[in-house]
Amino acid sequence: MKTVSDYFISDKNIQFLSFSVTPWIDTPSVLKQFKAKYNIKTKNWNFLTGNKSEIYKIARKSYFAEEDIGFSKDSTEFLHTEHFILVDKNRRIRGIYNGTLTLEMQQLIDNIKTLKREN
Repeated sequence: MKTVSDYFISDKNIQFLSFSVTPWIDTPSVLKQFKAKYNIKTKNWNFLTGNKSEIYKIARKSYFAEEDIGFSKDSTEFLHTEHFILVDKNRRIRGIYNGTLTLEMQQLIDNIKTLKREN
């Protein structure tokens, strides 16, 4: 994801959101340290934390976090996905990408460029 965010580092029209999967550990100061450790300098990449049940609900209902495992976990179980979701300015999902695959991250960059041209 850093590669993608670095590509658009100065683009104020592109926003990146990362939700904590361990919000009981990831305080705002911990997330700030994470950004420093991995040299994440872009201002358009926000790391979010909050109430565990709310974050997990968002992940399940809005970001399809369980789709790749083939079954539903209990709502309190640890939840993680390596997928990134591209959402346009009208809040429509335009693509889902596996963040562990370089080719898919390049496809995400290309699709963001396409969206920018459409607007």
